[in-house]
Amino acid sequence: MDFVQNLKLLCSFYDSTAEVCRKMGVNRTQFNKYLSGQVQPSKANLKIICDFFGVEEFEILMPHDKFRQEVMPEHTLAQQHPALPAYFSKMMELYDQSKIGLGRYVGWYYEYYYSLGFPGRIFCSLIEIAPRQDGIGFSRYERLIPVASKGRKVTHCHYQGIAINLCDRIFLMDYETLTVNEITQTVLFPSYKSQLTRLFGVKIGVSSKSHREPACTRVMYQFLGETIDFRKQFRHCGLYQPDELDADIKDCIDNQQERDNPLFIAIGE
Repeated sequence: MDFVQNLKLLCSFYDSTAEVCRKMGVNRTQFNKYLSGQVQPSKANLKIICDFFGVEEFEILMPHDKFRQEVMPEHTLAQQHPALPAYFSKMMELYDQSKIGLGRYVGWYYEYYYSLGFPGRIFCSLIEIAPRQDGIGFSRYERLIPVASKGRKVTHCHYQGIAINLCDRIFLMDYETLTVNEITQTVLFPSYKSQLTRLFGVKIGVSSKSHREPACTRVMYQFLGETIDFRKQFRHCGLYQPDELDADIKDCIDNQQERDNPLFIAIGE
């Protein structure tokens, strides 16, 4: 039952069990049997589940209370500051108002930027911008290992966030769902082309390394389509050496500053 409770907790960070099964590439009927405790997954399926959620096999089998405390720490706002309700109310208002303006950006993207935690490497992750019940949200899926490596453990991270359209800019704010140890913000230029291909902007976050340095980097979103083969596209994600990618991708995310310019400014179309 600990495994069942841990699996349900991991699934709770997604919109539905169907979404988890589709993105993981497992049979939904079989997965529901895991969730109900009717059967235990095979060793091969257990590895697929753990790789998808970014946890170790021994962790997902922990006692549930220990799993929540050590692997999925629960973060609650014990004492709300008086200013917070007004702030969140305004953010939810902007979130709701952004549904129409962001409709054309719904779909899947590759996100390219110079890694905050691995200097000199370019990071590619998978982004889904999708309608939610009360606005436009997005998910970010990371694969934290160079895609060319063999026989090394792959670590996955999953971020959930909201998208807001404000003053002709797209604001994306997200948090890391499995460990809740990071918040990032991305600001993108909208696209005025009849056919959406790329979005450009900057993102700010912290390094995944122990020093946790705040950093800013230019970013490019490459549109893939409204639907994709998740497992196939996700295999492309990871860390790249710059010479492994096309020159135009590197030009879009070049972090060099202009001479005598004290500001770090996004590169647009």
